[in-house]
Amino acid sequence: MSGLGKRLGGLKATCPAAMGRLRPFNRPKMSVFFCKSDLKIARNPYMSALPLIAQTRRSRGITQAYLALEIGVSIPTVRALELGEGNLRTMGRVLKALDLGWGWARQGGDAAALLKVRRRKKGFSQAALAERVGCSRPTVIALERDLSGSISILLSVLTALGLRDPLRKLDGPRSGGLVPAPNVPTRDLVMTPAPLAAAVIAHFSGRLEGSILDPARGQGAFFDQFPAHLDAHWCELADGRDFLEWSAPVDWIITNPPWSRLRDFTRHAMAVAENIVWLAPIVNMTTKARLRDLDEFGFGVAELLLIDTPKSWPQSGFQLAAVHLKKRHHGDWRVLRLASPAG
Repeated sequence: MSGLGKRLGGLKATCPAAMGRLRPFNRPKMSVFFCKSDLKIARNPYMSALPLIAQTRRSRGITQAYLALEIGVSIPTVRALELGEGNLRTMGRVLKALDLGWGWARQGGDAAALLKVRRRKKGFSQAALAERVGCSRPTVIALERDLSGSISILLSVLTALGLRDPLRKLDGPRSGGLVPAPNVPTRDLVMTPAPLAAAVIAHFSGRLEGSILDPARGQGAFFDQFPAHLDAHWCELADGRDFLEWSAPVDWIITNPPWSRLRDFTRHAMAVAENIVWLAPIVNMTTKARLRDLDEFGFGVAELLLIDTPKSWPQSGFQLAAVHLKKRHHGDWRVLRLASPAG
């Protein structure tokens, strides 16, 4: 028995009543904050989510994956931002992309400076505000200087200052944020510039062999430039050849498909081809439904060839790509950018 055990045993023998009063050691409970915190701040209603971000993103048909791609962050970072976590500089990029602004600042106003005005109006010193929200005085100084720091601390500061709306939609016309490309039939009449089609074909030319089909020939931007050694075929609804009635197997399908029929085209293409290259916005090709379809047919995204949207096309703010779908591909997505001009 250890020395401590002997001493406790002796205590029990000489003083049973004392042993009866002994209680198991309990670890002290830790506070949410590292310094004194007001209970109202600890129950900050903003801390669970910033619903306006997710609502606006969804209303525009934008996935978390696409938003992440556009602002140059990871998908988990976007998820965290929607939950009120992360840093304010990244949040600023999200707000710009979605045409949102800080709720306490008028459009074009200095949000950081207005925080300072509000603090003084409420009678807080920087030190007192820092103590109340559970942060350091330099953290408050950084917020009031250039709105830098963490989202969670900002939300606690807003609660302490009685500011209930952290975000708001910007007034007036959109400032150029992300706008989804609606899948309506009128958009299907946008023709691919021949130089762009040639550049896409050239990029994949080393892999092209066997038979190839252009399922939406249009004016022939793709079909007319297929390499001569391929067994080339085409469909075009306006000319009486409906791709959805095509049944012969082919090795490759390449075209700018009608975006309003993208799902039907993709599902049918996977039934007749080994390789598919669609010229389409990435966001339209990476929805949950599209990815489920790929899994169902045993396809995977092999490559995303990023392309600048042709100037003659409607400008949506969404990244255009030549998306290579390949049967039995289960590896990573290769992401490149087309070097040739889009035309």
